[in-house]
Amino acid sequence: MNTEKRIISVIIEKTSTGFSAYAKEIDGLATVGSSISEIKANFNEVLQYHVEYLQEQGENVTIADFDISYQVDLEQVFDYFSVINKSAFAEHYAGINQSLFRQYTKGLATLSSDKMLQISKGLHKLADELSDLTLV
Repeated sequence: MNTEKRIISVIIEKTSTGFSAYAKEIDGLATVGSSISEIKANFNEVLQYHVEYLQEQGENVTIADFDISYQVDLEQVFDYFSVINKSAFAEHYAGINQSLFRQYTKGLATLSSDKMLQISKGLHKLADELSDLTLV
């Protein structure tokens, strides 16, 4: 029995009316939504239909056999989450010069894969710190 999950890279893009998303590895798996959370919910529904199709074709597969990686470019992240102060984030979470970071988020400076990873880790650190909080 194969226990390795199938990874699906879901590319999220901003549109004039919201967002669209498509699976990089599976042709035809696509959806739209007005927010990133709606995109994720809609994509899970599309994936469920795909799994049902695969089952009808005789494959022994469930939704749990897939691991979804939602991917969005840096500029779109900070446009969508505009409540995040770019300068403070750059300094406290990414360890990047504030001016250079603003250029990255506007697409004015080329971003290396190392810098992208550094920024991604900073976002995850911020998310982890927020998820550990309870307001009283």
